[in-house]
Amino acid sequence: MGALTEAVVFFKGSDVVKEMFFAEFEAVLDDVVGIPDFASDEIQAAFVQIEDTLVVTGVVFFIISFDGRGRVTGHWNIPLRHLLDHASYGPDLGAGPIRVACRSACPVAWYRRQLWDPDTGAHGTFSRISAAATRNRLGIISESGNRVIPRGNVSDFFKTQAEVKATPAPVDQAQPQSQPPSQAQPKSAPVFHRRYRRKLLAIRSAEQLKLATQAETYTSALESQAEEFTRQLRERELLIKDQKAKLEDLSKLEQEVQSRLDKQQRLLHQKTEELEALLSRGGHDYQEQMEELRKEYAEELDRRLKDQALQLEDTLHRRERELYDRSTEIVELRGELSTLREQNRTLMVDSDDKLLKTMVEKGVVFIAYHPGVEHLVISQEEMPEYLREPLLYVASRCEVSDAQYREWLAHYRLPICRATDDDMQYCGQPIKKVMRPMLFRSGESDRCHEHSTSGLS
Repeated sequence: MGALTEAVVFFKGSDVVKEMFFAEFEAVLDDVVGIPDFASDEIQAAFVQIEDTLVVTGVVFFIISFDGRGRVTGHWNIPLRHLLDHASYGPDLGAGPIRVACRSACPVAWYRRQLWDPDTGAHGTFSRISAAATRNRLGIISESGNRVIPRGNVSDFFKTQAEVKATPAPVDQAQPQSQPPSQAQPKSAPVFHRRYRRKLLAIRSAEQLKLATQAETYTSALESQAEEFTRQLRERELLIKDQKAKLEDLSKLEQEVQSRLDKQQRLLHQKTEELEALLSRGGHDYQEQMEELRKEYAEELDRRLKDQALQLEDTLHRRERELYDRSTEIVELRGELSTLREQNRTLMVDSDDKLLKTMVEKGVVFIAYHPGVEHLVISQEEMPEYLREPLLYVASRCEVSDAQYREWLAHYRLPICRATDDDMQYCGQPIKKVMRPMLFRSGESDRCHEHSTSGLS
């Protein structure tokens, strides 16, 4: 094996759009220069090792993001050489099976989300990388003249046999002419076996990589569909719950109105009977007295209504003034709280910024383990937020609320049925553990089959 050249290839879609030496890429990572063509974009790239015969021997497929100035975002940190040294084998691109590290075949688990899977088809990603290496736009000093150019579509086995037949073996003068044919066999058979084993290993590695890539694609699609269905189901459950609450309020209001109406009807019926009795007994005098009483009652009622209206208006004005004063005070307090939070964050960042920056420059990666997200890579900018509220930060990474993550965490640590009886005692039946917070539904995922079925009925 000759000298190896390390390079980085950038893709847009399925096409190679840019190539550079790894030393130039390190300058981009060190913020010495930027790539304006990739500003505010997330790019699929590949770290490639190329022999001096322009044959690819190893590839790491990674994802990298750029800011608005074309500079690499600060939290990007992937050990490309380490991943390639521990990678598994892939297809044969001309020099035996190459080493490949991608999302489906990542030797370090917590970098898996920062890698991507190539197209393993006949004219897919590997074919384009091999073609880019052959074009040699980087100007690699190659020794391609020392390579044997294959002839047509003849297999290696038949080429070897033809070469043996065309080149007669030298006759040893000291050797007798009656040497057995078995001792004069050409020594090309082991070469054929080595080539056969190498091709078989390359085909097997390529098929394993293709199967792993397809499995990762199907798993990602299934997880996305499950998350989408769970989100839709949660929204519908919330809507049903809201509609049920509104229906209960309307039912209560209807009962109260019906009760008032019945009471008013009974009172009206009673007053009507009393008036009819008085009219039947007293005649005209009672009618005049009734009219006077009605007038007095109406005047008294009007006076009381006016007094109550004045009192209510005064009370309402006082309440409005109090609400205005409280609203003003709340706005001021919120402004002070925002200022204090910003000052607190600035103090935290300033106090620890030098230490964190020094650790990041030394290659330290901040990784935390939490259930639901496995190994969590934390950037320097997000470290104060994580230290302030770790569970809230992890819940946001899981795309769930803090309360839902805490409920799922209790279920994850102790997967039992949490249905309660009249004495507020848990059922305690062991149940299947839900591994992802996004798929956990309180009241269903933490119930056994019996309580889940009874709850649905």
